[in-house]
Amino acid sequence: MKVELTDHSVVKKSLKIEVPADIIDDELKNTVREYAKKARIPGFRAGKVPLDLVRNRFRKEIREDVRDRVVSRYYHEATKEKGLQPLGEPTLEDLEFEDGKPLSFKTTFEIMPPIELNEYKELEGTRPSTTVDDEEIEKSLEEIRQARANLIAEEGRAASTGDVVVGDLRGEPEDGEAFEKERMMIELGSADSLPAFNDALEGVKAKETKEFTVQYPDDYGSEIVAGKSVKYKVVVHEVKRRELPELDDEFAKDLGDFETLDALRARIREDLESRKTQQADREMRQSLMDKLLLANPIVLPEVMVEAEVRQRLEETVRQMMQQGMDPQSAEVDWAEMRKRMEEPARMTVHGKLLLDEIARQETLEVSNDEMDQRIVRDAAQMGVEPEAAKDQLSQHGAMQALKNQLLREKSLDLIASVANIKNEE
Repeated sequence: MKVELTDHSVVKKSLKIEVPADIIDDELKNTVREYAKKARIPGFRAGKVPLDLVRNRFRKEIREDVRDRVVSRYYHEATKEKGLQPLGEPTLEDLEFEDGKPLSFKTTFEIMPPIELNEYKELEGTRPSTTVDDEEIEKSLEEIRQARANLIAEEGRAASTGDVVVGDLRGEPEDGEAFEKERMMIELGSADSLPAFNDALEGVKAKETKEFTVQYPDDYGSEIVAGKSVKYKVVVHEVKRRELPELDDEFAKDLGDFETLDALRARIREDLESRKTQQADREMRQSLMDKLLLANPIVLPEVMVEAEVRQRLEETVRQMMQQGMDPQSAEVDWAEMRKRMEEPARMTVHGKLLLDEIARQETLEVSNDEMDQRIVRDAAQMGVEPEAAKDQLSQHGAMQALKNQLLREKSLDLIASVANIKNEE
């Protein structure tokens, strides 16, 4: 076997491989004999068909089998000979396969990049303030109060900000598929809707029908309507006003184990501090990751970036299906979405490679107990039994992925433990 290596970059390689003619001839003869054992041709007993007849009758199939087997075998032998570990499937080019001649072909593939860590200790990061002020507590208290409001239908009431309109909604996006929702509850003034949508329903009454058009911005959260003009028709069934409870000790008691309103405020403070601490830790770790990537540039294998983009697209499709949407008929610019996902995907792959290398250099390990603890924690969050969660991971071959995730978390923990963190006021 002759092997010629071409380096296109530190991650992209090509191998031109030539397999001697005598090896190919032997492969062809052996394959003809294999076919002869199984061939069923009228006039001949099983296993007694003349080899020449088998060779001529199944020439195309025999050559395809030999080609596929030889290419696969000698590709793997060539990469092993050159000390290469390809990522993903190679591209096959320039295949030459003629009787009595060597079989030659060219494969192009990518490998893991060489990683020389320049800096990952004593990185500088920032940690947002976790202070909770009285204004935040009162805002959360008001949100709880709003959530506990009674909705009271009033005949003849004209809808105004804060009211809830109950109606059947139909939307027709331009160049898109119409959608409908029955007895939808629409809170006027809600941040979930555009001001134009809320304004259109201002003043409507029960038994009225309102038709209007809303132009959605390009960066709107829903791909179905983002950047589109949508014609709406709302058949109003009821207009409900909100009746808010008094903020007093009785309100606190109704919520649970609180004797006074001040006790409820104390719990809200604890919850806000806990959430702020968790968010601050996430932002601090992200700031360290940003510095890590800047300090350690590497050439990324495109096959890994593509796999990350594909995973993100698949997750988007799953979310759409969970919301009852058909991804195939939804008006989504998948090419544009893929383009937007590419840069975040590159950062994710870059980060994973660096954290994996840190784990290797620092000889970090994940024990079985640590794996079990994470499975128990995740199972509790999903509301399933730990053994069921473990079985599901095993069935989907995801145990190694979980182990890799925990190793990367340990790498980031190590980075954070020796970083110079500035706490924001």
